[in-house]
Amino acid sequence: MDTEKLKRIITDQEEDMAEKFKRENIIPREKITCSPKVDIATVITGPRRAGKSIFSFHSIKNQPYAYINFDDERLNLKTSDLNDVLEAFYSLKGAPEVFLFDEIQNVAGWEKFISRIIKTKKVIITGSNANLLSSELSTHLAGRHKDIVLMPFSFREFLQFKNFNYNIYSTKSISKIKSLLFEYMQKGGFPLALKLNPSHLIELFSDILEKDILLRYKPRHASAVREMSKLLIANPGSEITYNKLKNILKIESVHTVQKYMGYFESAYLVFKLNRFSYKLKEQVSSPKKVYSIDTGLLNAVAFSTSPNHGKLMENLIAIELFRRKSACPADKSFAELCSAQTIEPDLDFYYWRDYGNHEVDFVLKKGNKYELLQSCWDASNPLTMERKVSSLIKAAEELKTSKLTIVTWDEEKEITEAGFEITIIPLYKWLLR
Repeated sequence: MDTEKLKRIITDQEEDMAEKFKRENIIPREKITCSPKVDIATVITGPRRAGKSIFSFHSIKNQPYAYINFDDERLNLKTSDLNDVLEAFYSLKGAPEVFLFDEIQNVAGWEKFISRIIKTKKVIITGSNANLLSSELSTHLAGRHKDIVLMPFSFREFLQFKNFNYNIYSTKSISKIKSLLFEYMQKGGFPLALKLNPSHLIELFSDILEKDILLRYKPRHASAVREMSKLLIANPGSEITYNKLKNILKIESVHTVQKYMGYFESAYLVFKLNRFSYKLKEQVSSPKKVYSIDTGLLNAVAFSTSPNHGKLMENLIAIELFRRKSACPADKSFAELCSAQTIEPDLDFYYWRDYGNHEVDFVLKKGNKYELLQSCWDASNPLTMERKVSSLIKAAEELKTSKLTIVTWDEEKEITEAGFEITIIPLYKWLLR
């Protein structure tokens, strides 16, 4: 590609990013830091517009850098053009210490290029697709990349965005926390959507679907992919099977439905839970539960006139568990990771159901230890609480655990049932603890 044209594009992009950086209210991401090093590529993935570029710029401090965003319609680069990018960088910047490559997976064969340049340069790669961490990357950068998943704002980060210094022991502060939590549950945590009209989330959903899924994978049944994405997002926590989706969408094979589900997960649109079982085969073959990556996105796509607060809260809890499982800081030791309040690198989570129709929303597995967690919006409903408690006890007996929690909107107490102590905790406290 013509180097002069490349230099103009790089300069334009950098000016745009500098303006954006000046306007942004930079929110430090909790328990996630990024310190790029020579010979180690820092790979930042996460949903589109979750703040990956801002996070990467913020992390380089005052180090000389060069930046390019490959998600630009003016660029149509091949592998052989990547050296031209380096030439443009050196011509414009002299000797930058850090290279920032945004959406570099748009260029085929980029992995070998990165493998070569990290020998002498610090490199940060960002991308909105989990397949950035592909087998090719693992082959060419084995043991030489640190991975970060950057999610939309957590509730704690949302409170920072709102400039609210909370005190969980102050009655006045708790009232404000609950008000902001309700807003967070409705709007979600995508930074730009919080600054602009919530209709921005419809545009975001369209971009994820069109650019990160349809354009990238070119599936045969584009209309079925669109319908499936809305169906999954609009039904958080509902059990689904690939066969049922195949019949609803009139797709010829279960394998195709599984493939489409993988596209949605790779684009960070949704994530799924397996039913808990000690047998891996049963986990794989059991019905799945699917959750949206963001409750604001859920509300924007579902078009419900009367939001189901119970399902929204369940989805929000699932997102927080996904964050705690995924958002491991790149430059922390394992001991530091384990001591961090909100990062749990050995966490896996599932849902649980027995043949007697008892169900537990979340089974948290850490090593060989288990914690059971129920989501209950209205703890004042005795029938609902009876169902939640009896299911917890059934699961606790099977999994031999005594760590039982019910997350509610505002109820807080300890109860004992059938010899089991159950902690009932408000959602805001569970999110902030």
